[in-house]
Formats: sequence, C-alpha cells, structure tokens
Amino acid sequence: MSMVTKSAIGIMYGSAAPDDMGSGTHAASLSEISGLNLLPEGVCRESIRQVWRLLLDSAATEPPQASVLGATRRTRWQIRFEATMELLDSYVGRTEHCVGRPLVSYYMISRELDPGAAVAESGMLTGEMQRIVDLCFGRKRRLGRILLPPDGSWPLISHASRAHTVKHVYDQPGYALVRDSLTLEETQRGASAGRVVADLLYQRAPIDEVFAAMRNHRTMQRKAKAAVANDSYMPNSGEYTANGGEYIANDKYVANGAEADTDAEIERRESSMLLLDAMAQRIEHIVRFIQRQCDFETLLDERKLNANSDATMIVPRKFGYWEHMNEVADQLYYFVLSDTISYTDIHARLYALVFPADSDIHPGSEARKDNSYIWLLLQLLHIEKVAAGPVRADLAGDEDMLEQLLQMYNERQIVSRDAFYLRDLALQATMSHQQASIRDNHGVKFRHPRMAVAMPFAPVLFQLQNEFGQQFKDENYALLQGRDVCAAMKTATVSQIRQYVVPNALYTFLVPARESVAQLQGTATTYLQGGNVGFQLLDFINVGGKHRLLQLIYKMMLAHEQGPQFQFDGRQPSARAGITCVSPHVVDTVYMLLYNAPYSNELMMKEVLEKLRRSDKAMAQGGTRFSAANLRWLYTVYQLMNCRLLRFFKYYAHASHLVHHLRHSLVHVTHRQLYRSLECFALCLVNLQHDVGFLQALMNPAYHGVPLTPHPSALGAIRYSKPKDAWFECAMLARNAAVVIARIETMRGLGDVPGLELDECLDSLAPQPQLWAPAVLRYLPRAVRAYYTRRTPQPSARVSPASVRQLIGARPEHAALLRPGDVAAESALAAFYAAPERQALFLCVVWVLHERQTPPPMAVVRRVLLTFPPLQMSSHTSALLDFIVACETERGTAEPASATMQLLNDFMFRFQLVHHEHVVFALTRGEHDLRTDRMRLLLTRYVLLESPQFSERLDEWHRLDFQGRYWADFEHWKKQDAYLARFPEFFEFEAALEGPLEPAPALSLPVYYENGMVRLLPVLEFALGRMIEAEDRGLLRDVLDRMGILYRLHQVPLTTLMNTLFVYFNAPTLHDAAVVRSLNRALLDMSQQNFSPEFEQFMRGDTDDCTHIDARYVSRIIERIARAIMRHIAPPTKQNLPEIHYREIPNPILLALTECVVELLTWWCLHCAPSSAARLYDSARNGPLVASETEFRAEEQQRRTWAAEWPLAQLLLELIMEPERRPEPGAYAGATYIHSTGLLANVLPDELLAFPIVQHLSRIVLDEPVLKSNSGPKRYFSFVEFARSSQLNADADPDAATRFAATSVFNSFEQNRNHNMANRPNTFLTLLHSVLHYGGIATFNTLSDTIHALATGGELCSDIQLLYLCATVGPILYRLVDHEALYVQILGDLLSSLVQICPRISHLDAECSTDAIEQVMDFFCFVKDQFDPGRSAWRRLAPHIAALPVLLRYQLQCMVD
Repeated sequence: MSMVTKSAIGIMYGSAAPDDMGSGTHAASLSEISGLNLLPEGVCRESIRQVWRLLLDSAATEPPQASVLGATRRTRWQIRFEATMELLDSYVGRTEHCVGRPLVSYYMISRELDPGAAVAESGMLTGEMQRIVDLCFGRKRRLGRILLPPDGSWPLISHASRAHTVKHVYDQPGYALVRDSLTLEETQRGASAGRVVADLLYQRAPIDEVFAAMRNHRTMQRKAKAAVANDSYMPNSGEYTANGGEYIANDKYVANGAEADTDAEIERRESSMLLLDAMAQRIEHIVRFIQRQCDFETLLDERKLNANSDATMIVPRKFGYWEHMNEVADQLYYFVLSDTISYTDIHARLYALVFPADSDIHPGSEARKDNSYIWLLLQLLHIEKVAAGPVRADLAGDEDMLEQLLQMYNERQIVSRDAFYLRDLALQATMSHQQASIRDNHGVKFRHPRMAVAMPFAPVLFQLQNEFGQQFKDENYALLQGRDVCAAMKTATVSQIRQYVVPNALYTFLVPARESVAQLQGTATTYLQGGNVGFQLLDFINVGGKHRLLQLIYKMMLAHEQGPQFQFDGRQPSARAGITCVSPHVVDTVYMLLYNAPYSNELMMKEVLEKLRRSDKAMAQGGTRFSAANLRWLYTVYQLMNCRLLRFFKYYAHASHLVHHLRHSLVHVTHRQLYRSLECFALCLVNLQHDVGFLQALMNPAYHGVPLTPHPSALGAIRYSKPKDAWFECAMLARNAAVVIARIETMRGLGDVPGLELDECLDSLAPQPQLWAPAVLRYLPRAVRAYYTRRTPQPSARVSPASVRQLIGARPEHAALLRPGDVAAESALAAFYAAPERQALFLCVVWVLHERQTPPPMAVVRRVLLTFPPLQMSSHTSALLDFIVACETERGTAEPASATMQLLNDFMFRFQLVHHEHVVFALTRGEHDLRTDRMRLLLTRYVLLESPQFSERLDEWHRLDFQGRYWADFEHWKKQDAYLARFPEFFEFEAALEGPLEPAPALSLPVYYENGMVRLLPVLEFALGRMIEAEDRGLLRDVLDRMGILYRLHQVPLTTLMNTLFVYFNAPTLHDAAVVRSLNRALLDMSQQNFSPEFEQFMRGDTDDCTHIDARYVSRIIERIARAIMRHIAPPTKQNLPEIHYREIPNPILLALTECVVELLTWWCLHCAPSSAARLYDSARNGPLVASETEFRAEEQQRRTWAAEWPLAQLLLELIMEPERRPEPGAYAGATYIHSTGLLANVLPDELLAFPIVQHLSRIVLDEPVLKSNSGPKRYFSFVEFARSSQLNADADPDAATRFAATSVFNSFEQNRNHNMANRPNTFLTLLHSVLHYGGIATFNTLSDTIHALATGGELCSDIQLLYLCATVGPILYRLVDHEALYVQILGDLLSSLVQICPRISHLDAECSTDAIEQVMDFFCFVKDQFDPGRSAWRRLAPHIAALPVLLRYQLQCMVD
C-alpha cells in the first residue's frame, strides 16, 4: 500500500483500525493529500479504492444518527463521507478555492467508486452511498452504449468467420466492466455460448470446432468474470490489517487437485448442458418441419401406393426431409457414445418436448407426439453401454422409460397418407431389439395398456426380417445392393431390429466368404470380388450399423501392414496368398460411410491420418523400406483422400495442418507411381486451403498430430518458427502453394493474426526464390507482390540449342545413346547425369536426337531417367519446354513447327517420358508473361486442345460420361476400368518397351480412382489463372468448353469458381459474357446448385443482361442468406438436389454465401464488359501492357471508381436504412437482415460492398440532422457539493446525460425497433459494426481513411458527431490495439476532431462541459485504461491534446505524462 493511501486512511480513521474507531475521530484537513499535485494516477486510484471500500464496510456497522438537545448531529461515518468527497474533489482538481489540473479523471473515479452491478442494483446501500453509486453506475452505462455495438448478435459461420470472431466483443475482459452496467435488454444483443453451439451444429461444423468454440467462450468468460470480480466490492468479505493498513479479501482456496477436478467436472457439465440444449432445440425444429411437410390426418390408401412402396414397406413419395434426421442422429450418437451427453438426459429432454415438465398430459400433447423422437432414441440403443446400462436397468425395474416411449408414440402416423415405416415402426423395433431385457414378455401388455395400439404392426417387422434372411440365404442380394428406395428402406428397417445383423451381412456381401478373385490392373493387383452397396442403403441404415460396418472394413481391409485380412472356413483372420488388394466397392463404401456419418466415424479418420503421419516421419529418417502391403495401403489411402475425401477434409477441423502428414514423403518417396499420387494429393490439398490456418501450419514445425481420442482436442498455442528446410522441393508444388497463399491474403487477409510473418511463410516454400512475370504480379496482393519484387531472382540459365548440340558431340558418354549395347558408355552416361545440375539437360539431349531422326534406345533412356528423383521431374520438364521454345525461336518461325508438336505429343503419350500435367505446368508456370509470349500460348493450345492422343483420351472420357454424382453411379468403376484398359499408364518410362525390363519395374499398385485426367485437374486449375492473365479470351473459352467435363470429378468446383472470380474479378479477360458463361458452365453442375432464375437464364444463354440487379433481386439475395442464418429449414426450391452430406458445401450458410457471391461476381463481370475491352493487351498495337507497380496501383484505384458506380452497395444501403422500401418489408426486418449484409460484404471483394458501406459513414455523420445538433450543457460535478446537498439536483441525476436528442442513436437496435424509435444513424451503426466484425484489416484501413477525411474536412460541427465517431471505433478497440500505427492514426483523428469542434460549443467553459463531450472524455480514459497503445503512442498524440481547451487538456494530460 502506498504512503498516500496510508495517510488518507490515517487522516479519516486515525491510527486505529476501522473496527476500533475512538471518539476522537473527526474530519481532519486533507491538505497533506491535496497538496501533492504530482502524484501518479495509479497511487491516487489505489487510495480512492481503499478509502471508499472502507467507507462501504463501515456504513453497514455505523450506529444510527443521534440527536443532542434537539439538534441533529452528524455521525462519524458522515464526517468521513464528506472528507472522502473533499479528497475526490482534490483529485479531480476542483477545490473550493480554485480549479486545477486533475490527478485522476472522472471516469477513473467512477470506476473505483462503482462496487459492481450486484451491489449497485441490490438495494443494500442507502442514502448518500446509493446515490453516489447510482451516479457512477449511470456514467458507466452511458459509456457502455458507446463502446458496445447496437446489436452484436453476429452468427459464427464455420469456415467463413475469421479467427477473432470466435472471441466475441461481449466476452472481452476489457468490455466486461462496462457490459456489467447495461440493462438486460441491452446485453441480450450479444452472442451466447448456447447460440454459438446451436449455430455450429446446424452448420455441420466438425466436432473439434464445436468444442473449440465452447472452450474459447469459457476461457473468455472466465477472464471477463475475473475482471469484473476484481473491480467489484464484496460486502463483509475483507479485513483491515492494523500492521500494514491494507484491505485484504478473504478468498478461499482449496487443494490444487480438488480444485482441478471440480473445474473439470464443471466444464464437462457445462458442455453437456450446452450440447443437450442445442441438440434438443435442433431436433424439435426438424420434427416440426417434418410435421409441416407431411399429411398425418388423411388415411393411407394402400391401393394407391407410390413407386417407393410395396406390400411390406411404406415409404412416402417425398422423403428427402429424412436426411436432416440422419444427420442429427449421427451427431447425437457421437455425443452419447463419447459420454458427452447421457442417454437418460436426452431421453428425458425428448420426452419433455412432447410433455413439458410444468404440466401433465394435456390438450396439445397429441399434436407434439411424433415417432421421430422414438426413432432417434432407438439409434442410441445400439450403443452397447446404453443398452446394457440405463435401458436394461429401467426394463428390469419400474419401466418408466418404456412407458414414456409408449406415451410419445403417435399411432396415427403409421396409418396416414405420409406413413414412413422406417420411422413409424421405431417403437416396435425398440421392443424387438430389447426383447431379451424385458421382464415377463407376456405380461408387458398388461403393465402398459398403450402397447395395444402399437403392437398390431409388429408382424410387419417380422415379415421384413424373414424376407431379409431368406434372400441372404438364397444369395439374392437385391436388399443389400439397395438400388431402389424400397429395398434400401427394408434393409434399413431390419438394421434397427437386431444388433449388427445388417452391417455383418453387408460386410459379407462386400467381402464374400468364397474365393472369387479378380484383377485390377494385372496379376499383381488382385482382390476378392464382392458386391456393390448403394449409397441410399448406407444413408438410411441405423447409425450403429454404419459405425460397425466401417469398423469391420477398417479392421479387416485397411488397418494391417500385412494387407487385407480374410476369414475363410471359420479360421482366424489372416492375409490370403494371391489376394493383395481391397475391392474397389469396399473403398467406395468407406468414403460413403464417412460422408453420411462424419461425427460417429471421425475417430477412425484420425487414426488413418496418424498412421500417415508416422509413415511420413519414418520416411524422413531415410533408408526406410516399406513392405509391398504397406505401399499398397499408402497408395490406396492417398487415392481415397485425393479423389473422394477432399470435400471431407476441406471442412475438417485440422485441415490446415494436414500438409504435415506428407511433407517428408514428398521428398523421400522413390516409388514413382506412389509419388505421382502423392504429388497430385499435395496439389489438391494445398488448393483446398482457404484460411490463414494454412500459413500458421507452415510456421508450426513442432506439430505432432492430433491425439487419438474420441474427445475433441485442440492443437494448442502455435509458436511461429520458420522451418529449417523448404516445404516443397518440387517446383510445381512450391509455385502452387505461393499462388494459394496469395489467394488467402487477397480473400481473407492476415492482419488478424499477430506475429505471423508473410515473408517467412513465402520464404519457407521453396529452396530458391521464385520468379513471377508481371502478368502474374498484377493480380497478387500488395504484400505478396512486394515480397517477390524485393527478392526477384535472376532468370534461370536457359539451355540453348547450340550448347546441347555441342554437348552431344563433345561428351563421349553420349555414345550409349548413339550405339546401343555399349555397356561402358552406358555406365559413363549414368555417371555423367548423376550430377543434379546436369539432369535437366538429358531430356533436351533426347529431344535433339529425335529431331535428328536418330532416336536413342528407350531402354538406355529409361535407365538414366530412373536415376532422377521423381520430385524433380516437373523442373526437368520445364527445362525441356524452355529448350523447345528456344529452338523454335532460333528458327525464326512465328508458330511451332508441326514436327515439333508431333514430337512433343510422342514424348507425352507414346514414350511417356514426360507427364502431360507437367507439360501444362511448364508452359503456364508463371515465369513468362504469356501476353507477349505467343509461342508458349500456341504450345499450350496444342497440349490441351490439339494433341491427337490427348484429344482421343478426352473423347473417350466424354463417351464414358463420368458422372458428377459419383456416389450414385453404380458403373463408375467399370468406366474407370474401361478407360485404363484402353489407355494404360506407365510410371517408369516403359511405355515404348516390350519384353523383360532392366531394371525390373517396381511393384504395381492398385488404381481405384486416379488416371491422367484426374491428375491433370489440379494443374489445370493452376493453369486457368495463367490463361486468364494471358488475356487470350479465345484460348480460355476453348479450353473451358472442351475440358469442362473434367470438373465433374473435381471435389470442390463451386469453391474453385468463387475463388477464381474473386481473385480475377478485375481481369479484363473475364469481363465478357461468353467467357464468364463458359467459366461457369465448366465448373458448375447446375443440377447440384440452387441459383436464382436470372442466373440460370444467363447460363442457358438466354440473356447477357445484368440490368435486373434491382431492389427486389438484391433483397432476395439477402433474404436467402438470412433464412440460412436463422436456421430456417424449408422444402428445396429445386428438385433433385444432392443429399446434404454429399454436397460440396454442407454448411447451409456458407453454401448460400458462396452461390450468391458467384452470381454477383458474374454480374460484376457483365457490368464491366463495355469498359474492359480496351484494357486487353493487343500485340498488334503493342499495348496496353500493365507491367509496373505504378500501373498496378493506378488500376487498383480505377477498380474502386468502377465499384462505386455499381448499384449493389447503394441498393443495399437503401434497403437497410429504409426498410419500408423492401419488396416484403415485414420479412427479416430485424438485425438478421443487417448481419446477412455484413457477411456478404466480407465474402465479396472489399471494393464492391464493404468499402462503400464504410465510406458511407461520412454521409451519415454530415447529413443526419440528429447528429448535427450539440448536446446540452453539463456542469462539472463537485463531490463536495453533492455531499452537502440534502437531495439530488439535476446535475447529480445519473440519467441526466442521456436526455438529449441523440439518445436513441446509441440504443440497442432491437430496442429501437420494438419501441418505434428506429433511426438511420443507429441502423447504420449496426450495419457498420457487422461489416467491421466480419472484416479484416483492409476494412479498418478504410474506416481510418474515412475518419481522417472527416477530421481534416472542416465540416464537423457538433459534439454528437464526434461521439458517433467514437461509437464506430469503440467495439473494435480490442482488435485495433494489435495494429499500433492504425490505432494511433484513428485516435489522433478523433482528438483532432475534438479540437475542431470545441470552439463551436458556446457553453464550454470552466464550469460547464456538454453531455457528449463528457462521454468522449470517458471514452479516451477507457482507451488508456483497457487498451493502452503505450506511452510512445500517447506522446505522438500529445500535440492534439495540447491543442484542446485547458480543462479538457488537463483531463487528458495524465495520459501523456
């Protein structure tokens, strides 16, 4: 305790402790305190707090005031109270004799005097104490309305929100102090943990993300509570120590172990309750939706059954709604299986949805009954610990749960028009499943009379069971194939009756007990030929059956280093000689099970990823030799992940770190077939990345995988460290990663991840800096462009034709290529090209020999090429293509010779010395400016469109007609097999050789999904960007129209399209109706997407017009997003859309956003078309060729000008600011409409929506009348005058400062709307903070520029305008503090505005301020107190503070000193 505090306590209490106050205590002079004019602020605050809390403590024990000789006598407590008021006046510089420089601001005194909401609103204080606390509390409440947004109910969007959005402003410790003072209605405008969890479950977020959100919320909440508790007064909880004179809180501590155990248990209960509430809410929502869609009143007419039904199975004509139940069943199954939610809790909660706890069975419960609840509980009975635990105990006891199931049963549904036996036989299936646990089966119907209404339908179950068993016995597998709906539903219903019967039968169907061996691509790749299970059957069997089937497949087929395990003739599972691979239909079943039950099966996926990581780590140790079975396993898993599970990984919680699972394998794998699959997977995996988490993963070399546990786990804090070795030694992978990082920076920004250095991330990609042409740099973000501009390497040395010809003649080693059979020459040749720096020459030498019509022996070429590392083949191919271009240039021809193109065709397909995808990369790798390099453009056209053998392959691909919905294509494997049979692939340069090979070829690995077309796809995605940059619309259209069919097998075509349109939205190449239509047609399968009618008309070619962007169209866009945000479930507006879990984007909000962005960016391209034609490079007139940084920046400025002319932002502002102008004013009138706009603004390029909205701030501030008037005068408060007053005057009224015209401007948005007080400034403030919340640092920069323009424009005229500007900054202080330069700039502009406004306020003098100015002063004090930018920053702001009027300068001077 400081000496000042001890002196103050000693003056008022003497030397005694508070509980030993003698009669000699009196009000002493405070001159020794008030005379200390240079006391530090911290010392003053400490003395205020200690004195005030002693005063609060003694108030409760002070005797009532006494009367002597009829006169009222002041008590000792009142004397101390008045002395305290005098002390406070001296601290704020207002004594009886003069007004001086304050030592402490009014805000700081209010904070120290405020005991906290619990005490302030409890009524436990009386008289002067309560009034002074009310005064402080009111001041803090007014500040809170400035610091918190009008509405903060921003939804958390999985994989769309930035990292900071998980930590809501309402949970920040710095804001908790003011949030504590707001009313309940005002605090409800923020987010809650329950809503976050419900949102994430609705969005199908990965389970690790759900638990991470709960952990983040819990952590922030603890910090906020600790901050509030630290500032709050706890009555009678402290003691005054006479020896040290300090106030000590009597905190209670427990043993560390007990405390930790208690905290863990509390956290578990909190998580369980949050998830239970969210799941119950979601289940009820889905069930009510199903009830609205179905007719349960009209009786079923069995004579008019639809095509989905027969005599034993009733399925409604439309049952697509059941995918929602399948999904929620998977989530619920996982939570119960992992003991996160108990079965008894969910059973009781579902029962309460039908029969609320506050009443017995009553009218209305019949309408709430639904067999869907019983079906959900039935899924949980297949968990062994549930069936053997609470359920068996209940059936052995009073059978309460059974009785509740009977009460929930709706007997009308099974006989209604929309009966669904899968659901409506759930109760009967439950009885059958638990038959062994029911005591006295014969008497159960007497104990439960309602059994009579359900059991008449039980024979249907037995009939289905008998049919299933008989068909399986007769080897009639129609029910197990599930090709039609009725068969699938029969098998799914049987799966609910008996534990594991159906999954065991399905496994036997997939992997039969008889030996029927088939081949994949040869005798080295054999598998046991079994059946093919349809996706609908796997979708609808019970969750436990899915879990069991995947466990069987993994244990027997995919978990052994010895290869697949088989069990014949009752023997133990073991490997089988002659069967080396897994059936392709088994692999198909794996990915389908992972998609339709991602929660319950995630642990298996974690185990597979961990095995991959360990294999990768083993490769890093060098010299590791993997067995044949292990290589087959790796190749199978890489194919499965690359060709079928990329959608799953895109939304996996740890997707950004998956690159760690293959880092060393990319360097050390020598098996060329395995490497090509690995290289393709690495390309696709990096292309998936969409968030800064990928950059964090690159800077996290300490990553050690995800623990194998059913309970979600976090990766922990990341300590950024640049890895010692480059991530990618393969040039193609490194360049692709650089492009992806540039896209992430463009679309997401890195400003919200402090400590992450972009330059270090780019440095870590490749061993050497990369050279990028101006055409590529033009579309890179500034930070990435600056990096490559600073580190531009010298162009790599080109191999000249003359040097190669000289090499052939000068080096005797090449005799092996001219004279076959010369063993010594062959050895010398291999030794010569063993040097890495010479390897790039070899393909050039082979090329020259072929040009001379003296082709070298392919056997010798093969042996040399096999010594080259696989990871360098893309670089060697690039060197070859550069050599070819140099040869053609040397000949002086404008176009490649036909012989050159034919030889290139032979190299790619006849000899297969170079890979087609590597040739495409070599021509479009970004090192050359294709705008001016006609030779490379013509070669690109040839290899993609005119090559005879590639055209033949593409024609066959068209003929086979691979389907985009591959999960529904029973013939997919046959098509793949037919394609590979016609166009076999060779991985070791043996395509042109026959007979025995030396050395012998490596182990042949099983091909399930991959082929040349599949491997070309990620490279084509990379090349697509270079073709857009080349500004050759004809080439781009031809490639898209011809090769668009390949994108049917692209895992994320919609996301790729959005990324392309976003990154190149200003590219003149795309500003053409025909080009952008071809781009959309190539990447979109319109049958799988739900676009607007206007967009579908454009796609059909009916119109090229974009004038339909009016208020009605824009409102439909926002309302679609709003419906998704509100978790609205509605019948699909388009028929035959894919099942939810197979769609590219399962998150309905993210899907709506993505589709809307694609539409809007397409319209933007059409809008810019008239003015962009002149921007295309024209070689005939040699320009315009945008190639310098100055030109890049001028183009960026032009882009903003064009964006300002686009009507989208203006239309949205009008619709939001004037809701009555909306086509349907009542629909989504609340804050959801505004937050939908904020979301959309931050998934579009900033120039198109976010920046115009932020810049509209200046119009609101300068044009709104309510902001242009000054607030009323307010006298500076005197604590002494307050103490002497017998009653509160107007100045002491805690609500006086809120009674001015602009009060509603800072109210809660919903409060204003509900009370008919809505106003434009408040609405815009809500919109602005929604945009800022979802936005990044670029949006903050625009806000700073806008505030700076207002501060320097000289048009600000009122203190309310300044207060409004403070309200725009207040809610983002916790993010701005990490960006000091920007933070200081904004604070300086606010202070400059204050300097500008003060002379215009007439009543600003030594006695008076204004209501708004006082709040502005409190705002700056809050900034200093909670989000202090540092002393150096305040010193830079000192000139602004020095220019203020003297009293205001005094209040802020302590920040500088």
